[in-house]
Amino acid sequence: MSKKIFAGAMLAFLILCALLSVPQTAAQKNVTIVDSLGNEVEMPHPVERIASLNPLAVEVICALGGEDKLVGVDYFTKWNSEFNPTMRNKPLIGYPMGMPPNYEKIIDLNPQVVISFADPLFFYPYLEDMMRSAGIKVLRLDLYKPNTFAGEVSILGQTLGKEERAKDYIDFAQSYANEIEERVKDIPTEERVKGYYEWIVPYFAFGEGTGPYQLITMAGGEDIFQKEGGQVVTFPGFTREKCGAYSLISPEWIVEQSPQVMIKDYMDNRGYMMGGPKTVGYTSKPDVNPLKGTRNEIMNRHGFKEIDAVKNGNVHVFVIWELATSPRWSVGLGYMAKWCYPDKFKDLDPQAFHREWLKKWHGLEYKGVYAYP
Repeated sequence: MSKKIFAGAMLAFLILCALLSVPQTAAQKNVTIVDSLGNEVEMPHPVERIASLNPLAVEVICALGGEDKLVGVDYFTKWNSEFNPTMRNKPLIGYPMGMPPNYEKIIDLNPQVVISFADPLFFYPYLEDMMRSAGIKVLRLDLYKPNTFAGEVSILGQTLGKEERAKDYIDFAQSYANEIEERVKDIPTEERVKGYYEWIVPYFAFGEGTGPYQLITMAGGEDIFQKEGGQVVTFPGFTREKCGAYSLISPEWIVEQSPQVMIKDYMDNRGYMMGGPKTVGYTSKPDVNPLKGTRNEIMNRHGFKEIDAVKNGNVHVFVIWELATSPRWSVGLGYMAKWCYPDKFKDLDPQAFHREWLKKWHGLEYKGVYAYP
């Protein structure tokens, strides 16, 4: 056989092999993921274009090294620009809760998937319907509830093709939480500190199955919600098993239960909604006064001076979405453990762990104010 004939035969053979391999390669590029609502979502693997209405998903994606895949982000992410410097020039697609997102903008950006919260507090009910016609998938993840955190981070790791880094991220968070849980596991039920955690809305409490409820339990406390006080808030299409329980609790009932530690979420609505400077959370210009004011409001509510937590000054405020209700929930757990059992956790330094977290996963130096006092 001449060299020309042999070379031609080899070329034809290689082309044939390439053609035969195309269907197999294409099949390997799709993966089905089950999100936090149990929805089966088929998407390319790894995903190359993501739009996110969930700022906590943005935080994790950036920590895993996938920020280049984000083509559109929410307003909180952009407002929190010191924490998210690589997101400053990303297109804005809407707010994480409240008003509807910019569906047209999302479609114009042509993402392969949109990430939104699974929790009904921040839920967009028509998102799937609006995206379906454009062939855009929707992934529902929370990323602040301890019992679903590992699975949700693993989903993002798989989505991004960053499975090993996702495992390291999960291990880092949970090793700290495991140490705290180990110290409190033998505290008898009758000796556990009673806790109350309130959302940004007065008397709107996080109940069984929610992230803050889980944190109080993990810190060795007993959430007063276990007493089934108040009126449970229901959301159309959601069960307690899916989203946890939220409740509007009467002030009189809180006084009657007399929790020993009280925690409140704070959100700078004026700065956030009006685009003003960011003064709480991760910021180079922290102002503790809004947190002080929120704490004072709780302590001075009618009848609350009879509550143990108020009598002992064990009332605290967290900045929403930046500690206890964020992927850094294990840092928030550290603070809560110290507030519940100061003698048992004298050596625990949540701020040091937070500093390590920011440096290791985001390349940031510690600054700002996250909890008060």
